[in-house]
Amino acid sequence: MDLLPFLVPFLLLSALALGGGGYDVLPLHLTGIAAWVVFAVLLLVPIPGDPPGRSFSLIGGLILTLCLLSAISTLWSVSVTASVADAGRILAYLGFFCASYLVSRTPKQRKWFARGIAAGITVVLLLAIGDRLIPGGEPTVDGFAFNRLSYPVGYWNGNGIIFAIGIAFYVWFASQTESRRWRMALVAMATLASAALYLTYSRGGLLVGTFSLILLCFLSSHRLRILGISVISIAAAAPVLLVITSFPTISGTNAGDPTAGESLLAAAGILLFLGAAAFLVEGGLALARRNPRPTEKALAVSRDRRLLATLAGGLATLLLAGLLFFGNEAWDQFSDGDIPATRDQSSRFTELSGAYRYEFMGVALDTFADDPAKGTGAGTWGIAWTRERDKPVVSQDAHSFYLQGISDLGVPGGLLTLGLAVALIALGIIVYRRGTEPEAPLILAVTVTFLLALSLDWFWRLGATAALLLLLAAWIAGNEPWKTDRGRARPRPQGTTAVLKVSGLLVAWVAVVCLAVPAIADRYQEAAANSVREGDIEKAIDQSNTASKLEPWAAEPHMQLGTIAESRGQTGLALAEYDRAIELEPGNWRAVVLRFRLNYEAGRHAAAARDLELLQELNPVFFGGLTLRQVGRLVT
Repeated sequence: MDLLPFLVPFLLLSALALGGGGYDVLPLHLTGIAAWVVFAVLLLVPIPGDPPGRSFSLIGGLILTLCLLSAISTLWSVSVTASVADAGRILAYLGFFCASYLVSRTPKQRKWFARGIAAGITVVLLLAIGDRLIPGGEPTVDGFAFNRLSYPVGYWNGNGIIFAIGIAFYVWFASQTESRRWRMALVAMATLASAALYLTYSRGGLLVGTFSLILLCFLSSHRLRILGISVISIAAAAPVLLVITSFPTISGTNAGDPTAGESLLAAAGILLFLGAAAFLVEGGLALARRNPRPTEKALAVSRDRRLLATLAGGLATLLLAGLLFFGNEAWDQFSDGDIPATRDQSSRFTELSGAYRYEFMGVALDTFADDPAKGTGAGTWGIAWTRERDKPVVSQDAHSFYLQGISDLGVPGGLLTLGLAVALIALGIIVYRRGTEPEAPLILAVTVTFLLALSLDWFWRLGATAALLLLLAAWIAGNEPWKTDRGRARPRPQGTTAVLKVSGLLVAWVAVVCLAVPAIADRYQEAAANSVREGDIEKAIDQSNTASKLEPWAAEPHMQLGTIAESRGQTGLALAEYDRAIELEPGNWRAVVLRFRLNYEAGRHAAAARDLELLQELNPVFFGGLTLRQVGRLVT
């Protein structure tokens, strides 16, 4: 049982990383099912800790309500498929939180739980660096003149925020441990994470890492150690990057694989400078121990509250001055719809372009204004964007947890998403002010910066990054900040514990079923596509029909069945399948394209013209201004 608090976060982050980040249905739902099974088992096995309290009810209740609201929104959603998928995603997240909470209810459990988070981050980091170093890796070309480090979670900014939070964890534990070996290892990992963060070219990750370390310095009494280790680790990342950039196939400036010799040379150089960083920190600590008087004076100065207040005021003044002098220019660059073509990797960190976030968020606000009471349905922002955009940019996310909440689910969704953030910060502050948890400054610092980052990216919809936030939430809730000695002594009514366990088991069972059905349907649909490629049409038909029975609201199986029927010359059956797909998902312009093609090739130009009008309404950037003949040539 002592290993469980370490293993739950470690295995959760590792599984999602190996599953491509957990954005796709199958890996996310399988991980969610595993989390709910663990939750059910933990309910039956006695483990240390008080019964769940009000903090668990608050955070878990907010997530559950968001999940239920997403499911209920299928009643008015413009895409039932998207809303069901979003509800399933949040249900998996709720499983992450519940299972994690049950193993983080005592100080000893939370100690190992935090270390499990760090270990899970380490897996992501080593997989990312290993993918670049080991021949046969898969660097991602993203349209720039260089490859941003996207493996294993599939999104460079996702990697960036994980590495940034990893730096804070490594620096924190290095500043706290008395073990020389562990400290050296942690400093090395902080240096490696800093180099990996650079290779993502993630501005959001850079800001999260910077502000997390600044907050740590203010929140912790060991701020001098934190500052020193941070400076050395980040500075040592420069020679590590010099080694990496010496090999274009490793740095990402060139596509392709490094040779075995290049990989060995790069690995040796990286290890050399990681070791140098670790020894430099040890040398600084040894120097401090040999000079106790100056060290004590420096510590006393660093703990002077007036000095801290002055520094905080100075930073606030600098920030305000920056906003006054450069705010307009920064906003102009952020809202500029023309993104500069980047050729120099390092210039990514100095660009202030919002990368279309201004436009994404504008559509979210316009969609909210059209129906503020209930929105357009969970997960449907992408449909609104395709219809309303004026840029040929594909996106399924508003790149803001909070704005997508109000766009998809109206005022209730906005209150739930904002309420979750406020609750986590408030509870984290209570835990920190209590002063009984050694890791409280770390958890509060990274939670605050993570929640701020959610306002500018789609980390909530990426399983690996969402899981990291929910692990932090479980650690905070596990402290039960509202719990008092008086409340702890009050016994529960007889039979209440049994009722809570039975209720929890029932919820877990329902959750497993709700997650399993879409996962199985997704597997059948993928298998159907594979069967078509292999030429086994009858098998593909059976698999698509099974997928449709499992998810009768989904349009994808009918689109597959329609293309199969069309290939067999069964025009009437194909048309019926396409009609059904469009009926189930009116905003799915791809289904309309399939019907347009069928009508156009069959010479039914009047029906094709009606389809074209619908396409120009659903996707005006792509189809607007095109004639019937032009679209016909395009899709046939």
